[in-house]
Amino acid sequence: MPAHDKAAQRTQLILHLGRLLARAHDLAASSTVPQPAEYRIAAATYSADLARWHEEAASFCIVGGVTFGLELDAMLRELLNFSRTLAGLASEPHIQDSKKRAYLREQLAAVEDRTLVAIDSVPIDWNARLFEERTPFSTCMSIRDALLTAHVHVHYFDRYLSTDFFPLYLRDLSRSLSIKLITTPGNNSYGVKSVLPIATLAAQEFADFQLLECDPADMHDRNLRVDERVFFLGPSANSAGRYPTNFAPADSTAIGHAILDNLVAKARRAI
Repeated sequence: MPAHDKAAQRTQLILHLGRLLARAHDLAASSTVPQPAEYRIAAATYSADLARWHEEAASFCIVGGVTFGLELDAMLRELLNFSRTLAGLASEPHIQDSKKRAYLREQLAAVEDRTLVAIDSVPIDWNARLFEERTPFSTCMSIRDALLTAHVHVHYFDRYLSTDFFPLYLRDLSRSLSIKLITTPGNNSYGVKSVLPIATLAAQEFADFQLLECDPADMHDRNLRVDERVFFLGPSANSAGRYPTNFAPADSTAIGHAILDNLVAKARRAI
């Protein structure tokens, strides 16, 4: 897979991790008491699915021709340990069911957290990419893949920000993130005037949400800042891919961040 699709690999790997653990989640949340046979079936199915996930993880851990073996080992160690957890629950019929499921929930949370940490320790090489016209879905998915790597904050700078940005790009982000959207006063079609109602709703869910209004003369290019990585986006996110579209790494040096920080500092807070 090309380097610029490494983020897409990450997204798929995490999605398939959820599927790998889905049967165990079902047991932990079941309204009826799971029988020992159900734990055995879950353990057997999990082992088969883990073999497939291992192949996918091994591919993801190759970056620029270099294999990140320690990171791959960390992922597999957690998941193999969980396989033993499932098998152990099947072989301990005398343990009270409520304690079994409490322990299962505890182990599920731990294996998910630790595996995600290992996945995020594999670096992503971001290459410039020019998407062809009439590729709105592909372009949207690439932007979402970048956003889904965020752990701290997402800042989006777009003088023509529209309401489409919210369902396309914010809907699936962690509510613990700090979100700053910087745009112009606009009108009924874009900018603060257009997005204020839906932004007001978003502000009630995210831990830190700001809609900022800047002077049109202060903003031209569209930039997306995901933690400490800055991207340049040609058209507005809602129309990306309709025409040839640049989505590329931008200046993420201290100077580049200072320019964006200055734009944020000059903007007026709408929410």
